[in-house]
Amino acid sequence: MKRTFFLFLLATSVTQAQPLSDTVTLTAFMDGVMTATLRDKNIVGATLSIIQNGKPLLVKGYGFSDEEKRVAVRPDRDLFRIGSISKVFTWISVMQLVAQGKVDLNADINSYLKDFKIEDTYPEPITLKHLMTHTPGFEDRFIGLFGRDSASMRPLGEVLKDEMPERVRPPGSYASYSNHGTGLAAYIVEQVSGLSFNDYVEKNILIPLGMKQTSFRQPLPKALDSMMSKGYKYNNRYIVEKFEYVPLYPVGSAATTATDMIPFMRALLENGKVNDVTILDSATLALMKTPAHRHHPAVNPMRHGLMDVSRGGVEVIGHGGDTFWFHSMMALFPQTNAGFFLSFNTDTGGGVYLDVLNEFMDRYYPAAESKPTVPVAKSYLGQFAGKYRANRHAYSDYTSVASMLNDATVNILDSTGLELHSGDRIRELVPIDSMVFREKNSPNLVVFEKNNEGEVTQLFVGGMPIFAMYKVSGLKSAALHMLIFGAAIVMGVVALFFWPFVAVSRAGYQSHRFTKPMPLNARLIAWLNFFLLMIFYLGIATNANEEGIVYGTVTALKVFLYLPFVNILLTVTMIVWLIRILPVSYHRVISRLYYLVLCVVSAAALWQLYYWNMIGW
Repeated sequence: MKRTFFLFLLATSVTQAQPLSDTVTLTAFMDGVMTATLRDKNIVGATLSIIQNGKPLLVKGYGFSDEEKRVAVRPDRDLFRIGSISKVFTWISVMQLVAQGKVDLNADINSYLKDFKIEDTYPEPITLKHLMTHTPGFEDRFIGLFGRDSASMRPLGEVLKDEMPERVRPPGSYASYSNHGTGLAAYIVEQVSGLSFNDYVEKNILIPLGMKQTSFRQPLPKALDSMMSKGYKYNNRYIVEKFEYVPLYPVGSAATTATDMIPFMRALLENGKVNDVTILDSATLALMKTPAHRHHPAVNPMRHGLMDVSRGGVEVIGHGGDTFWFHSMMALFPQTNAGFFLSFNTDTGGGVYLDVLNEFMDRYYPAAESKPTVPVAKSYLGQFAGKYRANRHAYSDYTSVASMLNDATVNILDSTGLELHSGDRIRELVPIDSMVFREKNSPNLVVFEKNNEGEVTQLFVGGMPIFAMYKVSGLKSAALHMLIFGAAIVMGVVALFFWPFVAVSRAGYQSHRFTKPMPLNARLIAWLNFFLLMIFYLGIATNANEEGIVYGTVTALKVFLYLPFVNILLTVTMIVWLIRILPVSYHRVISRLYYLVLCVVSAAALWQLYYWNMIGW
């Protein structure tokens, strides 16, 4: 009897929420999670703060802020870059101006812009509400997102004017995370307030909250520079990286401590007021927390600047943030007035903060019972199968090619559900509604959407309201483009080495009296065409890497992007030769077919480069 009762207590202990107020247990639990995480993910250091009801429950550093000198992370002193959590400061700034009646969330943002205007690509204007929900309809611009040194820092308006992304969808339709959209909002704060963004945030948020160890300035003020944790890249050893500069500084440049984040989280949890300081009135903050855009009723909404990452009936709002070397998460639990902040200082921490948050929630905020599955026919599941691509990518420059490299795949598992392959992760999905699926043994949802013709065209991840995934096929298919690329490589290698080999091996031999070799000029044109195409591929591969492009396009890459113009001229010349060669019977059939294939592959390769904006700079 006693044993049965003990087992009952043990079972309920892993399904019922544990009290955060038990700080001894909380510390022991988080120590275990963090120690294992730093070890398994090769992370140098982390800083953490957890609060509830205005009181710090756990504020602690893990690992090192300086690995070589073995300086332990000090949560009250060592600054970590918080990436896109910086955006929350921008959105609070916007809402402060809303409260003062100086801006309207539903007004055309062009009414606030003085030095440049947003093009009228679509009938609907872009509003601040669209910017706050990442639904302005901009493409994602990756080039020049970071700077190598302080020389890359320019006035915000100048950066936006020179690097404004194109509008690719109507505003308010589908969310697609936009750094430039947030930059526009910060620029509007500057225009309306008459202050630089740095001055505005310091005057209206940082100083009132006593956040003395937080700054958006780049480089950091001298008083804070010595407190900055080093950032690391792990490649079988830890490599110290330079301070990262963010030209669009309001969207990701902030550096702070775990201790400084406590009053910031308190302000968001406690009606905008911390002690006797109010940074935002309760009504406006309540508006900020209300849902502003939703892809589907079963998908988490985007709040006014805050992400809704709720799961299993537990409300969670906040924001994540990533630079190359720092990875951070701020999560707020309004129902229990609790806050969670975590930041890593190593590149291997990307996405790991979500794993830690999930472990924390599994223990202290376990999900409610999941909805039961519904029976469906295997034939019904067929409509969902296919490739899906995240809509957050470039559409108008050469980095658009990267969009096809991370397609997710939905397969029919069996009559019970689907299988979603994304990156190195495989998730089994079971149906709980006609278009809504749940991860097996998890409350996480995946939702599909049909167009007006009844075709499945969109996929939404329930806990990620900042993007959508569209179904790809036909000319957009990654398989088609990989086929074209592979054919170009194979035919290029054959052309470059086969003809020279044949010429050398046949030297001194007379041609067959009934056949003649392909004209030398035709072969030379084709050889030169594929030689330059291979040079182009090699040049792109060696000069276009993620860590390089974010700092801007190097001159060498620009030069390589002009090579396809020569390939166009050579391909046209090849086609002219093909027209002359095909009817001539004394050229071998196999030779003529080979030349035809070369022309087709060359034309297809050029179309592919055009499709991915890789012809010219």
